Amino acid sequence: MGPNMYLYEKAREAHYQDLLREAEKRRLLARLPRYRRSMSRRAAGKLGILLLKLGTWLKQFEQPHTELEDYE
Repeated sequence: MGPNMYLYEKAREAHYQDLLREAEKRRLLARLPRYRRSMSRRAAGKLGILLLKLGTWLKQFEQPHTELEDYE
């Protein structure tokens, strides 16, 4: 009966340590900001606006060059 009790206590301690690790993971996840998705959407939106502005600027930059070719 002695060795079985030892194994039982070891298994119980291992299970307890697993539960502690899982609880710590949940605590850490709960502390993360919940607006992480909205931050990525906001960043993607700003990048899209920047690309649109860049495209508009490049079109304006290229237009005088094409108008000069029409007169030659």
